Amino acid sequence: MDTFKIKFQERIPRSLGKVITWRIILSIQYFIIGYATTGSLAKAAGLVGITTVVNSAIYYLHERAWNKSNWGKVETIE
Repeated sequence: MDTFKIKFQERIPRSLGKVITWRIILSIQYFIIGYATTGSLAKAAGLVGITTVVNSAIYYLHERAWNKSNWGKVETIE
């Protein structure tokens, strides 16, 4: 029986979609934590703004670096 190896490469739109959905989840979390610790809506919103910009860029670069790796991308077809 022959075994075929298929490599999957994630495209940029998929990586961006993952960044956006993950940031929505984290933004809600950071807002709740920021508000709970400071009692200020303005400070909580500021925390969300800063973390959204910085962490989105870091996450995107992380995703693209993983995309360059072949680790875990091989699938065998019977």
